[in-house]
Amino acid sequence: MNNDQQSVLYITIDSIRADRVGFVGDHRDTTPFMNELADNGTTFEHAIANGIPTYYSFKSLLGGIHSLSHEEGIGLPDSAVSIAEVFRQQGYSTAGFNAKNPWLTEAYQYDRGFDVFRDFTSTDDARLNPGRLTQKLKRFAKRSVSFSDVLTDRLGQLGRMTNALLDSQPLTPAEPLTEAASQWLETRSSNDPFFLWVHYMDPHYPWIPPAEFLPADAEFTRLEIGRLWHTVAHEYKKENASIDDETVAQISQLYDAEIRRTDAAIRRLVSTLKEQDAFENTLIAIAGDHGTELHDHGGFSHGPDTLYQEVIHVPLLFHGPDVGQATRGVAALVDVPQTIVNSVSEIQASPDSFEGMDLFETKRQGVSTEVVYDYDPALGENTDNDVLQARTEPPWKLVRNQHTGSIELYDIEADPEEQQLIQGEDEKRSMLQSELDSHREFILRRNRTIAEKRRIRERIAELRQEGKI
Repeated sequence: MNNDQQSVLYITIDSIRADRVGFVGDHRDTTPFMNELADNGTTFEHAIANGIPTYYSFKSLLGGIHSLSHEEGIGLPDSAVSIAEVFRQQGYSTAGFNAKNPWLTEAYQYDRGFDVFRDFTSTDDARLNPGRLTQKLKRFAKRSVSFSDVLTDRLGQLGRMTNALLDSQPLTPAEPLTEAASQWLETRSSNDPFFLWVHYMDPHYPWIPPAEFLPADAEFTRLEIGRLWHTVAHEYKKENASIDDETVAQISQLYDAEIRRTDAAIRRLVSTLKEQDAFENTLIAIAGDHGTELHDHGGFSHGPDTLYQEVIHVPLLFHGPDVGQATRGVAALVDVPQTIVNSVSEIQASPDSFEGMDLFETKRQGVSTEVVYDYDPALGENTDNDVLQARTEPPWKLVRNQHTGSIELYDIEADPEEQQLIQGEDEKRSMLQSELDSHREFILRRNRTIAEKRRIRERIAELRQEGKI
């Protein structure tokens, strides 16, 4: 293998909104290091998730396919080739580190293609969680006590405040995640190029940032952080959460602090690249998987029951030897694997299963986002019913909900917070709906083809077992 081939550092960040990131144009101080990378790289003003939340989005980010494509529900389908598999087939050393997101584990096949894969979900990785006793008490209260709603709420608050006091949280923070990835870089036994994927969870609720990342004038005790954690949990899926503006502002400060924390961790990770003399020959790609609501439209969730900008508009940047300095327009997350593979010299190995485009070779006009409305993974399979769709072609965005029959049109440049429905514009409305129809037909046709190929493979296997072929 040619050791001069570029390596790849692929960083994904959970629940990070584009409008809170400096290089997208927010100008706040949340991402100073990523801004530095962006100053010498390529960014996208309108990077849009093809599906939300994580269990839909990562079919695009690691699988290179659309959220409802390849017939199966969540997880990496057998019929799709992961970007890690592409690089391992080319002789790269591969490693993946996931900060305990349960949807990105071996159970959903996201370990495929990685020589080293760590998701921090094993008992060796799990830290003592004082909230477990509280969870048991809450379950007992629901079964045994007539006033269980009140008791359950109080026990939930107690558990979260205790966890905040002890700095115990359900997800792996940026610091140990970065340390694990850095150690892998430092102790690799091979000089071969590498593909390293690191997934940060800090901007995902709950937000429990260290004091150093909070504004200097912010006065948060750990108990106060625990109280706010409980407030968000209590109002998480409500459409019109009854929270005052001051509390929303405090929650927003915690969220921004977690982005600062992530940015600082990425700086440390890239410093390790430099110490290993690998920075100059490494393509760095940084993408959010989805955003999150911060009471913008009444709640604190991230779908899949809405497709507002705060949940589908994400940051995306590329930095590396062959990446120029530019600010581009529209990108879809399904394009990221294709773009990474094509951007690394001597790699010409994009699998047929990839459904995205090379963002450096093709100008994208718009993005179709699709989810099953209010999908519950516990129920298992996706269906073709109740699909919630959005078509983003700046400045226009159309949202179509098969569940409710509603169609909403927004001008996201004049009204980035999507507070004013556009009336009229029948021609534009019809064109965007036609794009959604075409995308839906592409997905259905793709799924029919994959299902037929699977049936043929299964039939051939049966005939071989019977000795007939």
